[in-house]
Amino acid sequence: MFPLISSLFNYLFGTDFSWPIPTFGFFVTLSFILSYWVFHIEFGRKEREGLINAFEERVDTGMRSNVFIGLGYGLLGFLIGFKGGGIFLAYDSFRSNPLHWLFSGRGSWVAGMVLSVLLVLFLFLIQRKALLGPGREATRTVRPRNLLPTMLLWAGLTGFLGARIFHVFEDGQLFRTQTFMELLDSGGLTFWGGLFFGAASYFYIGIRKGMDWKHLADIGSLGMLVAYGVGRIGCHLSGDGDWGIVNSYEKPVEWLPQWAWSFRFPHNVLNQGEYIPGCSGMYCSILPHGVFPTSLYESVTILLAFCVLWFVRKNIKVPGMMFAIYLFVVGIERFLIEFIRVNYQFDVGGIALSEAQLISLGLLLLAAFVGGYLFMKNGAKRRLVR
Repeated sequence: MFPLISSLFNYLFGTDFSWPIPTFGFFVTLSFILSYWVFHIEFGRKEREGLINAFEERVDTGMRSNVFIGLGYGLLGFLIGFKGGGIFLAYDSFRSNPLHWLFSGRGSWVAGMVLSVLLVLFLFLIQRKALLGPGREATRTVRPRNLLPTMLLWAGLTGFLGARIFHVFEDGQLFRTQTFMELLDSGGLTFWGGLFFGAASYFYIGIRKGMDWKHLADIGSLGMLVAYGVGRIGCHLSGDGDWGIVNSYEKPVEWLPQWAWSFRFPHNVLNQGEYIPGCSGMYCSILPHGVFPTSLYESVTILLAFCVLWFVRKNIKVPGMMFAIYLFVVGIERFLIEFIRVNYQFDVGGIALSEAQLISLGLLLLAAFVGGYLFMKNGAKRRLVR
């Protein structure tokens, strides 16, 4: 496995260098970038088709607004300087555990204060006429995709929080065995928590600006599929624990590589398993038995579904139907994969089901409800037209 992105590059290209960038974090970032690209394209397409429209927004340019803008820039500058300067001064400590270090209280107060002041001065220099002028209210036209940075920022922040919270509940013993800082480490993000919390922020902002939930849901479905698929690549390559149960079965077909059927995840980021003889460094563990590489299966399935839906998206004319398809695909995929995943299971009427399976059943019911509602509503419209 490749705990750091540099170890993946070294394996692929025969290089020999070290970047303190976790592979899991790299692919999570990549998933955000690709998701943003999908959102941007779909917002633009639906705006051109007249399905979502620009709206008027009142902007306050008075002293109170300017103070909040200045405080925002100052806080941003402080955080960047505090952590950036701290990394420069304590690089070895950061390199040993990057994500843990970023969430700690360590950093450079001097660098934080200096960059904070510089950013506020920069804002003052480029906006001094507006800042020093008389306060007034103005109206501006906002295109839907102009909201994307705000939408995805809040979706990302709340989604990360939700992914951590759901991960704690998914493993019934986790809160007893790990500290708060360990819970923030590179592994252990639950997709459902990220989806629900992030989607809530996304829908709140979009509906508040007058957009139809069905179009928001259709756009979000494609964006979440690509984010989920790419994020699962990071899970697999880093070996973050999203693997399956022990697989001692014979390969069903000869052409299937052994690592795609039963894999031991050497050098996994969780350091689970037994010591690899002769290995030195932080990640020197390998699972004692081969397991199903379920994160690989999920990535392939979800990205394949995304590609199919991406090519047929313009032919799906009923608003909200893409969302219903998304719910069905994600629900059925996760419900089935859980049977061969390592997970904490709950006793539900004598049946052992994981948290993800319970949620998947809910999503499948929601898919049936949304699909049926849209079918009946669309059928009624056709009858009225006739």
